Amino acid sequence: MLDLGCGTGIVGAFAALEARRGRVVLVDCNVAAVACAQETLAANSISNAEVHLSDGCSSLEPASFDVVLCHLPRGRAVQEELLRGAVAVLRPGGSLLFVAHRQAGIRTAVALARELCGHCGVVRRKKGYHVALAVRPPEREFPLPELVYSTSTVTLDGVETAVMGKPGVFAWDRLDDGTRALVAAMRVGPAERVLDLGCGTGLAGVAAARRAVGGRVVLVDVDLRAVEAARRTLAANGIENGAVSLSDCGADLSGCSFDVVVTNPPFHQGVAVERTAARRFIQAAARLLRPGGRLYLVANRFLPYTPWLRQSFGAVNVAWEDNRFRVWEANLKPET
Repeated sequence: MLDLGCGTGIVGAFAALEARRGRVVLVDCNVAAVACAQETLAANSISNAEVHLSDGCSSLEPASFDVVLCHLPRGRAVQEELLRGAVAVLRPGGSLLFVAHRQAGIRTAVALARELCGHCGVVRRKKGYHVALAVRPPEREFPLPELVYSTSTVTLDGVETAVMGKPGVFAWDRLDDGTRALVAAMRVGPAERVLDLGCGTGLAGVAAARRAVGGRVVLVDVDLRAVEAARRTLAANGIENGAVSLSDCGADLSGCSFDVVVTNPPFHQGVAVERTAARRFIQAAARLLRPGGRLYLVANRFLPYTPWLRQSFGAVNVAWEDNRFRVWEANLKPET
């Protein structure tokens, strides 16, 4: 069995406990999810399951699973890639069970699965979530979908800039308005060391690297797809004073390492508003900044981040705002 997009691993753990004589593979593109899933398996003493970091089914063998379980995110293109991958790794006659919220496009997903497999039906509904079942037809071949990163062109800091991305990465084909505001407000000196925390496609890191010509920029993200997109974005724009790493909120980076941290933290988890990531980003920035260092954080105006910033930083000011976004500048107290 395959648990595709395993998250914390609870579904994969349940599957492994039910199929004690079988084998379960859990897959996610998020390094934090992979770590949680590994801990979930260990906490339940599960030995017939393993966890892989992978962009969908890209690292798996075709026609190798009897059952695929998948929790689909929102976004038609990323749903299509996951469903095509799921059918490709199923053995002929294998079963695909997937779930999505009605606000995340379950009807479109069911229609696509029906197109691929000939039949697909909803077998369970609860609180807006729908579970659908399809069976891989034995008479057709299904190749694994290619991982394609496309190039778009945006104007960043007045400079024509290439952005590399793919569906599933935030703002994968554009300069989103929040990042545009962040870049306009952030101050970066020519010799400073900068961290782009939760870098996405890497555009804020590119802007920082162009300003810190004699410094260094480190870009980190928890998502394997974002890290690959950011690496390609840096290369496409000839950025040589920057590097990209897969990291859960900079947990593997040394403290007091940076002069500036810039971030556009996520605040959605599926279809719900989730502010926990932003709070972790703020705490991570306070740990990673040198004394006197600066954090620039952009968010929608309605998000109440000021109290969290004041808990970790000495001075907190609004560096930029309009009717949609606010950019905070938070300064770490210098050593006395």
